[in-house]
Amino acid sequence: MSASGYTCVCKRNFTAQNYFSQHQRSCSQTKKRLSSAISSLKELITRRKRSRLSHDEARPGGVVEPPVSSTNQLPSGQPNTSPAPTPFHRTASTSNPSLPDVGVAHDSEEGGNEGDNMSLAQRRPRRQNRQLPMRFRDVLPQPPPTVPLEVRAGYMEPVASGANSDERPASPERTGFRTPSNIFGLVRQYFSSKLPSHDPEEYVTIADLSFIQASHQANDEPPSPVASNSDSQYFPYPNRSSFELGDWYWNQGVQKSQGDYMKLMGILSSSTFKATDISSTNWKKINSQLGMNDYDKEDGDGEEWEDEDAGWKSTPVSIQVPFSRTTEAPGPRRYHAANLYHRSIIAVLREKLANARDNKLFHYEPYQLRWDPPHLDAEVSIYGDLYTSAAFHEAHNDLQQSPGEPDCDLPRVVAGLMFWSDATHLTSFGDAKLWPMYMYFGNESKYRRCKPSCNLSNHIAYFETLPDSFKDLAGERGISSECGTHCHRELFHQQWRILLDDELLEAYEHGVVICCCDGIKRRFYPRIFTYSADYLEKVLIATVRNLGGCPCPRCLIPKDKIQNMGRPQDKQQRETLARNDERRGVMNFAVGSAAVERILKPQSWVPTSNAFSDRLGHLGVNIFRALVVDLLHEFELGVWKMLFIHLLRIISAHDQNLIHRLDQRYRQTPTFGAATIRKFSANSSEMRHVAARNFEDLLQCSIPVFDGLLPEPHNRIVLQLLYTMAHWHGLAKLRMHSDLTLEIMDQVTSALGHQFRQFKATVCAGYMTHELRQEVERRARTLARQAAKQTTAHKGKQRAGVAAQGKSNDLLNFDQGVKRCKVFNFRTYKFHALGDYVSTIRRYGTSDSYSTEPGELEHRSPKARYSRTDRRCFVKQLTRIERRQARIRRIGHNNVHRPHIEISEIARSPLLHHHIGLTQKHVVHIGSYLIRHQGDPAITNFVLKLKHHLLRRINTSEDSLRLSNEYDINTIIIKDDRMYEHHVARFNYTTYDVRRAQDVINPRTSHHNVMVLSSDNDIGRQGHRYIYGRVLGIYHVNVIITGHGMIDYTPIRMEFLWIRWYNALDQRSDWSTSTLDRVNFPPLADEHSFDFLDPADVLHSCHIIPRFNSGKKHEDGLGVSACAGDKNDWREYYVNRFVDRDMLMCFHFGLGVGHVYSHYRTTQTGLQREGTPFHLPLDVEYPADDVEVDEDADDVEVDEDENDEDEDEGTEDELNIENSPSSSKESLLDPLDEMYDSEVDLDYEN
Repeated sequence: MSASGYTCVCKRNFTAQNYFSQHQRSCSQTKKRLSSAISSLKELITRRKRSRLSHDEARPGGVVEPPVSSTNQLPSGQPNTSPAPTPFHRTASTSNPSLPDVGVAHDSEEGGNEGDNMSLAQRRPRRQNRQLPMRFRDVLPQPPPTVPLEVRAGYMEPVASGANSDERPASPERTGFRTPSNIFGLVRQYFSSKLPSHDPEEYVTIADLSFIQASHQANDEPPSPVASNSDSQYFPYPNRSSFELGDWYWNQGVQKSQGDYMKLMGILSSSTFKATDISSTNWKKINSQLGMNDYDKEDGDGEEWEDEDAGWKSTPVSIQVPFSRTTEAPGPRRYHAANLYHRSIIAVLREKLANARDNKLFHYEPYQLRWDPPHLDAEVSIYGDLYTSAAFHEAHNDLQQSPGEPDCDLPRVVAGLMFWSDATHLTSFGDAKLWPMYMYFGNESKYRRCKPSCNLSNHIAYFETLPDSFKDLAGERGISSECGTHCHRELFHQQWRILLDDELLEAYEHGVVICCCDGIKRRFYPRIFTYSADYLEKVLIATVRNLGGCPCPRCLIPKDKIQNMGRPQDKQQRETLARNDERRGVMNFAVGSAAVERILKPQSWVPTSNAFSDRLGHLGVNIFRALVVDLLHEFELGVWKMLFIHLLRIISAHDQNLIHRLDQRYRQTPTFGAATIRKFSANSSEMRHVAARNFEDLLQCSIPVFDGLLPEPHNRIVLQLLYTMAHWHGLAKLRMHSDLTLEIMDQVTSALGHQFRQFKATVCAGYMTHELRQEVERRARTLARQAAKQTTAHKGKQRAGVAAQGKSNDLLNFDQGVKRCKVFNFRTYKFHALGDYVSTIRRYGTSDSYSTEPGELEHRSPKARYSRTDRRCFVKQLTRIERRQARIRRIGHNNVHRPHIEISEIARSPLLHHHIGLTQKHVVHIGSYLIRHQGDPAITNFVLKLKHHLLRRINTSEDSLRLSNEYDINTIIIKDDRMYEHHVARFNYTTYDVRRAQDVINPRTSHHNVMVLSSDNDIGRQGHRYIYGRVLGIYHVNVIITGHGMIDYTPIRMEFLWIRWYNALDQRSDWSTSTLDRVNFPPLADEHSFDFLDPADVLHSCHIIPRFNSGKKHEDGLGVSACAGDKNDWREYYVNRFVDRDMLMCFHFGLGVGHVYSHYRTTQTGLQREGTPFHLPLDVEYPADDVEVDEDADDVEVDEDENDEDEDEGTEDELNIENSPSSSKESLLDPLDEMYDSEVDLDYEN
């Protein structure tokens, strides 16, 4: 406390302690300082503990040996002699695999009084056969580790002593440093001799790492200082009330919904809103001021903005139109095409770094992300964001090693530029089009860039095309098609020459000095890394002819060699035949002449000068390498769509009725997740209004649908091809890759090329395929449009009648039902591009970072703004609306503070493993339920199994007192013989890419399947790492425990799932079989068909698809068990391992960074037994079943006032229920000393 009051570390002063305390809860600098102190303390205690343990292990009396147990005990107390344990016992006996193997030190006479030198935790009696607390089994995601505080202190001195030389050395010495690893084994490797002055990972919270909707907390930034003059604070709005209304209108959506109406009501009813403030507001003038741009300043009508602002400019674009010698006026002629509306790239960079909210998460220095888990012998590289990629490191190292600017010792930073461009229709009906160009910064996280709500997309330009009047430039004869195509390319590259202005070239070579929000001046060097576009724009950017002899914009592989994709020679040719702009010289021939074709056609060049090569070629820019792969257009809408259509042709050629069966199977496929697998349309084969996401769903569920439609061996070949396609697609879409997964993807790519060639040679050769009905209709509509257009263009001329008559004859053929013969052709660029994904990911990071999908999502912004224009000169109006919305957002960020709010909706909290509501209004009396379903095999020994399940959990719990007779079920009383039913259960889990996701289980829908970890014995027998079950009900009971030593009889709430287990049918579960795992339901009378499951043991949900080819178990639709609902059972089911990315990595066991439960050693023989298609550089071994883990329990607190999301109208029979071993409401804060209370050497850093 200072003399004037209370002072925070952020230099803010407070006069009252309550205001000071409230501020400290949300102060980011206080949190940062506390986090660094805790991190340093953790590291210090961990180092002391490790040194002590290593010292004790070196002593003769400190030998650590694992205990030996010969049998596993069943609840009855008898040894387990069954070769196949019950599913529950396999789940309950699973130890925590995320921890290293830990032995138990036995007492010995040689030890003497050595315990006097041991810590309290080492002298504590061991408790065996205990599971770890839930928070250790379900590890919450964490950002990459930050730099410890003591490391920063050690590096501060050399950083502060700056050199006074006029010029930086050409090759400074770069030692580098590493951060400690976090609990996932992630390490940040810096290749710099100085610590980063700014670390965005320090500001990342659990809400930022969560995919769960409505889980994000409010902004925790401290409020900005309030200006004394309200007019300047919200300029050009006169006051806050006017600003809030303007923000609601412009930035809260175009089509106002009921939610927007409630937001408006919240503004009007706020205590800060004053109706008198808006009575005299000049809204028209304010909107005009917000929409001012640089082109208004040129006319003398604009006003200067005080802060950094990148306004729009208008620049006329002219091109040279060549005319041949046969025309009236031969030679080139200047033609003014249009005015280009664009923004300066350097001005956008300045505006970005002036935004405090974006600048906080802007990475100034790249780092390499390494993975060092306990089950690998060596570190592997992790590939994800662009700022951790090899290309960014290469640019950063080249910049740091190059000579600096004279008399400048400012930090030099690479600003990664990522471009997207794609033409789009602005309306569903009409011809209004827009060709926007978006720019993102690779210094920002891809998880934020892909969210349109973060507003990280920068609209740089709206490209113009040649107007329709351009055709009349040559008079009555018009412009030839070759000349029109050439002028279209020239116009595009002329617009890029305007964007690549002198200011950008100066910054590219010498940098631009910008004072960042942290007060530090840095010199930024823009670098172009990626350009994402579809194929038509790629060939336009690369000045390559469309579908030429060498169709790839990145290499010179000819079209007749494309089918070699995946072969070793193809991989080598992609490197040796890479495109560059050196072979094209200056030509002085007519466009389309034989001389031009003879020079350019062999390598598919076009006679257009490339703007990127002309402006940036001397600076080392290779635009061909920046044209990255595009999974959306090249695979989902390319290769897979092509294969799917031809499979429909083959099925139709084999039996026309099979198309109906295929549509029926797709309709019967269950949905999965919130929107992962959507409900398929009535007829999937017609592909009406199908987007890329729909084709993705078709692929992920294709194997059960196509199974058995063709005879053998064609059926086997098609299923293997679909399996490899789905596997490759899942690997290509991973958000986090490692060296190991890229090796797998490289092998799958080779297998995919081989299977395509096999499919072409065997299956396609066996059928005479023709066009589908929808293909014939589409071709008829296309020819009809062409005929109508040609008739209109040449109306009144005789040749128009001839052309119209020809088109009419073609349409007459369609009336006769003529179908053209179709052959399977995969010699396309899109198939060729599949071979570039592995190398592109190694260089630029994962494909989601530069996919065209973010650009497609950003198209929503100009489409929404278009509805606010007059539809005539809409491009200029779009630029005004864009500036208006951006400036209003910036005013809100600077002035409107949203206080820190804790998560009140516990069902959406990412901190818990699962959530089941607290309501007790859905009462099920156990006795009445059993009488009502008497004779149902599902309720056989229902109460006995339930009490055994509850007692087993109580005995293995860390938080409950051990009973004297731990196998006597009479010590458990279910209060009032009641269980309480719940409709949904929400399960949170950490994904492979260290994010938090949620699955919702509802027994009344198709989202009722869950998966749990299998025991090691079962893995050794069949290789199945997971057990699958169908949830029949979600319940909780209030349990009273009796027996010796009980103090009172307070009921304990215990949650459980009533489960029906699936039985694995395959003897092997690995990738070498190229088949999905098959399961079925065991007989209803089987003892282990039905059981109860602890919700804490659920991994997450799974997608179980019927094996349609096997048929239904009850063809008459009459089942045996009403509780199990077996009337709809199929004989067999498939486990869809390709349903999403996380499920795919679950089956690549041990390779998911966030799957901590798989980070333990397995035997190399086990890997060979599985037949994994990759070879790990390590020997891995599973821990034995009898290895015991010793861990002391932490007390868990429960908030009893939390309500169930779907059942929060009230509860009946309210009880004072204490915390139980199965409760999902764990304490969110644990004492610091409890984290180091165990002998297990855990990694709690960061």
